[in-house]
Amino acid sequence: MEKLSMQDATFLYSETNNVLNQIASLQQFELPKDTTPQGFVASLRIYLMDRIHLLPYLTRKVKMIPGGIDHAVWVRDGKFDIHNHVVEIPLEAPGNFEQLQAKVAELHAIAMNRERPLWCMHVITGLADATVAYYAQVHHACVDGMAGQALTIALTDDTPEPQAKHCPANFIQAEDPGMAELLSASFQNLFSYQSSGLERAEGMMRTAISLGQRAIDPGKSFGALGQSTPKTAFNRAIERERSFACTKMPLSDVRKIGKTMGASVNDVFLSICSGALRRYLSRKDLLPWRSLVAGCPVAVQRQGHSDQGNSVSLMNVDLFTTVADPRVRLLRVKGSAKTAKEVTAELADSMDSNVSLFGLPAMTRAASWMNELSNASEAIQMPFNVLISNVPGPRIPLYANGARMLSHYPVSIPTHGLGLNITVQSYCDDLFVGLTGCKKAVPDIGVLRDDILASFIELKTLVLPANIMEIGRRQVTSETEQSAKPFEKPQDLTKVA
Repeated sequence: MEKLSMQDATFLYSETNNVLNQIASLQQFELPKDTTPQGFVASLRIYLMDRIHLLPYLTRKVKMIPGGIDHAVWVRDGKFDIHNHVVEIPLEAPGNFEQLQAKVAELHAIAMNRERPLWCMHVITGLADATVAYYAQVHHACVDGMAGQALTIALTDDTPEPQAKHCPANFIQAEDPGMAELLSASFQNLFSYQSSGLERAEGMMRTAISLGQRAIDPGKSFGALGQSTPKTAFNRAIERERSFACTKMPLSDVRKIGKTMGASVNDVFLSICSGALRRYLSRKDLLPWRSLVAGCPVAVQRQGHSDQGNSVSLMNVDLFTTVADPRVRLLRVKGSAKTAKEVTAELADSMDSNVSLFGLPAMTRAASWMNELSNASEAIQMPFNVLISNVPGPRIPLYANGARMLSHYPVSIPTHGLGLNITVQSYCDDLFVGLTGCKKAVPDIGVLRDDILASFIELKTLVLPANIMEIGRRQVTSETEQSAKPFEKPQDLTKVA
């Protein structure tokens, strides 16, 4: 039995009918010769059972604490059956990529069964190119994006020949703690948290001093933290149905753009997304006069935990969607991201991913349902307009049960007030981009996917030609003020349908 941290457990408490906190990857695999899809699925179950002991979440399920007085615990599922977790999903003819994306959106709108371990490998067959695809799903309470990449590596090999991992005999044994044991562990956890109050107070004091120094330093700012965000079609209460689209771009080109402009890969990707959002909203005549702000997950150190759970915070990055020139926009996004990282680092001492207060789980669940039933997100101003994540992935080819992994598209979480999530993860020499949305908020998500590619091509064309590379930085600096033209009048988006 193991207690969930507050950050992990919150993904359970905040789930409602319309908010489902599961993440996934869409991965296509090239089958070994003379292997049928059905034969592959059957042998995949054996392959995974051989390494089921490597990842705790594969055989653990959630057990809630009576009355919601403290955080839930993980317990070993004595009834674990691999057939419940590796499932074949055949596509109808012709089995094209658009059907595959639609199937992922459909599967992503189905709640996970909490009576079992919170993961499932949907093996999608019937593709016209004779590949098979994984919609590899896991609840966010089990892992964050970075941990998910480590898990991908654990469930694959770096050679076509499967490597035996030798799961111990009788590994899966049931854990079924009784009421007394659960309550005893809960009260011990609550007491332990209260007794560490002095240490937390010291961390908050260090944060207060750092932020105070930043506030009085004329050379520093808080960036987009606290910046007023405009209302867009994405910032609304969401519904259950999902939309999904994906694409990829060469990692080498993104790196070249970054090197030329003195920016990181993450800076470049944020700028590409900014250009895409600008195109998408302008086409609908809905581009706000104020810039959109992105919420960007960033890894933080979680003291006292060595498991595969969540260890992230969010930083606010101004996307400068009001800036027309892609090069100027990139430099401004770079500056905002730099400030956001500094502020997030200064806030780290006051962040606690394992808050334990009597009745907090029950209150969190109640607040989540109240938010959904009241449609409060339609009126509340969100601190971000969109979630944008960048997760470094494996740099070498991987194989699962002898099949070579060809792609690694992320599938993420829209939530109330944030109906669009854009995530990129790298694999080998490409960046794989996944756009996940509420279908009502982003019904034409494939158009936004195409706008991301168009924004990437535009930035690449402007930055990478030989005549730009040498003088790019000087030109951009001088063009900054001329290119950032204000809009004539603000758009009222509070009534966007």
